Amino acid sequence: MKDSTSPPQDHDREDEYAALVKPGDAVETPDGEIWVVAAVMPDDLVLVSAYRDATGLVYADVYEATHTTIPTALARKVADARSVRRP
Repeated sequence: MKDSTSPPQDHDREDEYAALVKPGDAVETPDGEIWVVAAVMPDDLVLVSAYRDATGLVYADVYEATHTTIPTALARKVADARSVRRP
């Protein structure tokens, strides 16, 4: 049981940071599409189309990119920006 007066543990902070959606991260929308976050607004995410290759790596579309904006609550983070590739 956690004591509400005790400071948060380091792993709690790591989990919170990992869950944050930041520009460059890959997210999945409810329809199963993969997107890369271009910008984070107060209630929305600005997204750029992306795709997964046969090995599961996420690549941002650079040639025929589609842009959209969705409410943040509809996106689920699937990859950190460090693992998103840009061809």
